[in-house]
Amino acid sequence: MKRLIPFIILGFGLAVSACATPDAVSRAAPLDFSPAGQAAPSALAIQAQNWQVSGLRVDVPGALTVSEANSIKPRADIVWREDPIGDRHQQVANVMTPPLEAAFSGLQGEVPVQVQLVVTRFHALTERTRYTFGGEHEVEFDLTVRHAETGALLHGPEHVDLTFRAFGGSEAIAAERQGIFQRDRIQARLQTWVSETFAPAPVMASLIN
Repeated sequence: MKRLIPFIILGFGLAVSACATPDAVSRAAPLDFSPAGQAAPSALAIQAQNWQVSGLRVDVPGALTVSEANSIKPRADIVWREDPIGDRHQQVANVMTPPLEAAFSGLQGEVPVQVQLVVTRFHALTERTRYTFGGEHEVEFDLTVRHAETGALLHGPEHVDLTFRAFGGSEAIAAERQGIFQRDRIQARLQTWVSETFAPAPVMASLIN
C-alpha cells in the first residue's frame, strides 16, 4: 500500500489528541501489566497463543451499500474517501488486510489457523464531516477462526465493533500535516485490536490516542 506508514511509529502523530475507544462487545480485555496486579488473559487469548495464522481473508460483501454523498452521515454501509472513486469494496479490503497480516504474524504457535473477517460496516468520514466537527470511524465485522487443515471451527462467528472517535476540523488538519490520515488511524486501530485480543502485550497502546 503506497501510503502505509510503518505501524510502530504511528504513535507520535496520533498523540495530537486523545480519542475515545468504546469497548467492542467481543473484544477481550487487555492485560494490566502494572506491578500491583495482572488481569487474567481471556480464553481466546490463551487459545491463540498456540495459533499460527496461515491464512487471512477480509471479505467485503458486494451487498454492502456505498455512498459517495458529501453529507454529514450518509445512509450506507461503506463510506470511504481516501482512494479515488472506484471499487470501494475492494478498497476497504485493501485498507484492512495489510495491518491485520502484520499483527497476526506475531502469533507463532503450532496450530495453523485460517482467520476470516466479513465486514458488515466501514464508515469513515465524508469531507464535510471531517473538516468540521468530526465523528466516528465505524469498523465492524464478523470474525471466524478455523483450523487450517481440518476446517474445524475454533472461534466464532463473533461480531466485532471497533468504532472509535475520528478527528475533525483543526484536529484533523493538524494530524494531516504530520502525515496521519483516516487510513492510518483505522489501520492502527485494527492492529491494536489484534494485540489486545489475541496476544495481549504492553505495545501499541498509544496508536489510536
